[in-house]
Amino acid sequence: MSIDACIAHAIHNDLDILETLPEVHDLPVEEMETYIEQYVCDIHQRMRRVIIEHGDTYVRAKDAAGLCATFLQEGITLPAHVLLRMCQTIVQMSELDARFILDTDQGTSLYYMKMELV
Repeated sequence: MSIDACIAHAIHNDLDILETLPEVHDLPVEEMETYIEQYVCDIHQRMRRVIIEHGDTYVRAKDAAGLCATFLQEGITLPAHVLLRMCQTIVQMSELDARFILDTDQGTSLYYMKMELV
C-alpha cells in the first residue's frame, strides 16, 4: 500500500480528533468542518514529508516505535499513545498490497487486498 494510503488509513482509524484537538468544543459548528479538515490535511502532509525524508528505514524495518520517535523529533505533536498507534497502523498497512475498488451505498470502502500469511 502506498505511504499516502497508509497514513490516510492511520488517520481514519487511530486519530481521535476530540482528544487531539480539544479546542473544537469551542468552535462554532459552521467552522468545525473546515478546521478539522485543514488539521487532518496538515497532519497527513507533515507525516508524509517526515517518512520520505527520515522515516522510510523505520517503515521498512517495521519499527513503529522508531517511526513514532522520528515524528516527535520532527515536531509532530500528537499525544504519544495516539501517534504510536498511528505508526503501528502505518507499518502494518505498508506490508499490504491493496487497491481501492469503490465506496458502497452504505459508505463502506471496498479494497482488493493481497496479503502474505506466515
